[in-house]
Amino acid sequence: MQNTHQKRNFSARLKQLIRNFGDESGATTVEFVLWVPVFMLILMLTVDVSLLFLRQSNLWQVARDTARQVSIGQLTAAEADTYATNKGSFGGDVPDVTVNVDVPLQSVRVDISVPMSNVGVFGIFKVGGKVITIGGTGNLVASVTHRLEPE
Repeated sequence: MQNTHQKRNFSARLKQLIRNFGDESGATTVEFVLWVPVFMLILMLTVDVSLLFLRQSNLWQVARDTARQVSIGQLTAAEADTYATNKGSFGGDVPDVTVNVDVPLQSVRVDISVPMSNVGVFGIFKVGGKVITIGGTGNLVASVTHRLEPE
């Protein structure tokens, strides 16, 4: 009698095991584990690129404002350098600023640059210790030229 009960128990266990192989409830977990890193990478890339565009816009605005201040005579070149450095600082990084006043050509040129490695939050642009460069320099650059206003 015990032998018959063991055969039924073994048979029931075997059927249960076969049914478990057809169960797909764990497939969702596997797909989740495979796709989450891809979605996280896309999200992090989106945030870093958004910050890159925000920083570029900020640099351009500061360069434009600085060139305008110099062109109307409110700032000298030395004052403009300090002004642009203070206004262009963002998130702890300090930009490199160059202000050139060309009196014979009656123009002022403001160049502001920041290393791209200082821009992103997640460091997506740093791959393997190297910075992915845009434009070949590895810097975000904003250059503005204004004509000097007559006094």
